[in-house]
Amino acid sequence: MKKIIQLIKNYKWRSFIKEHPGYREYVKPYLSPVDLIAKMKNDGLTIPQSDLSAKIIFRNNYYRFKAYFIPFHDKSNLFPAGTYFSQIYSLYLADQKIRDFLFPLISVLEVRVRGVLDNVVTSQTKNPFWHLDATNFSNFGNVERVLKKAGSRFTSSPHEYAKHYVSHYFNRQSFDYKQIPPFWILSEILTLEHLATFAKHIDEKKFRRKGGSFLDDCANEFGLTSHGALVTNILCMLELRNICAHHSRIWNRNLRAPQGISKKITIKIPTLAPKINRLYQHLVMLRIMCKSQGIEDGIKEFFVALITSQPIFQRDRVAMGFPVGWEHDAVWK
Repeated sequence: MKKIIQLIKNYKWRSFIKEHPGYREYVKPYLSPVDLIAKMKNDGLTIPQSDLSAKIIFRNNYYRFKAYFIPFHDKSNLFPAGTYFSQIYSLYLADQKIRDFLFPLISVLEVRVRGVLDNVVTSQTKNPFWHLDATNFSNFGNVERVLKKAGSRFTSSPHEYAKHYVSHYFNRQSFDYKQIPPFWILSEILTLEHLATFAKHIDEKKFRRKGGSFLDDCANEFGLTSHGALVTNILCMLELRNICAHHSRIWNRNLRAPQGISKKITIKIPTLAPKINRLYQHLVMLRIMCKSQGIEDGIKEFFVALITSQPIFQRDRVAMGFPVGWEHDAVWK
């Protein structure tokens, strides 16, 4: 029996390798932090404090840390003479500061979007359970997937407000979702991704008015002119939020393109073709949305100080999307 099982395994592997001729087995061995320090030194990096640097690698994961090597590499992917480990670690920490700064700002905006969306839609539909009405959506299938997840989270939630609702109330809007509460309650446990799904699939035809849509009122609250622009920017916020939450590199990353910012800026944004949507564009987006909501964002002050303190940010300003003299743009006044 064992021989038969082994023959089947061998056959499966042979078939897989034959079907994927471009694949190769990953055979790189584990290297300890000490081994990795030796490797970095061999690649030209100056590391005066090997023990401390090895601890940093041990605690932070070499795989994620080496993403910060790229700005320091020469054309041969080696380190030019005079490049120090401390410079790379400084960039690593600066990137972490950006994530730590942006995450709470996005959280504040997320709460505001929830409230504005519900108030506008509920006031027009006169239905606290508008999220359960399939006729309000262009694609209720995607909304239902969210309702199932969110409904399960709500009905099993340990929070007192959820337990109280589940033990006392139901709705007649939908038998399948009879214990899902009004949107203003459900939104408290929605993720930003879930919120984006509701916003994206609301049927704008249901909310038309002369010269536009009632849904545009949501966008106007955030300094934008259309519901479509708001949906795009919610998705941009989601991308930023996930990058921050999962501790990924952000400073020179290419991102989703936000909407509604081009007419608000007075200093042209540089592009690094073909990757044109960089961090600065998203900072402008956040600034417009925060300012319209009366939120003190502190973006300008934070990034003026951070860029001044980080030589790589000064050198690779275009990789972040920052134009020369960006801090003097009217959007920051």
